[in-house]
Amino acid sequence: MVSVLPVGSADFYEEAERLGVRAVRMRVDADRSGMEAIAEPAGSGKLKATIAGTFPLADAAKAHELGDTGRTTGKLVLLAD
Repeated sequence: MVSVLPVGSADFYEEAERLGVRAVRMRVDADRSGMEAIAEPAGSGKLKATIAGTFPLADAAKAHELGDTGRTTGKLVLLAD
């Protein structure tokens, strides 16, 4: 489960359990110096994301299964309907 909503830890894990999914919380701090360090390579095309696959949101479970195999190289992208 991926959540961008600011929910508390207990709510997050309870909802994941209710849905029968594994939930992991991660925090990424975007700081100015980090963003500036990747701005030029990203803007000039030197930094490119590797996309392993794209899936419609309705196929999120399939994307998750593929990610769990540990055999993908790159990001799995969910496309909003």
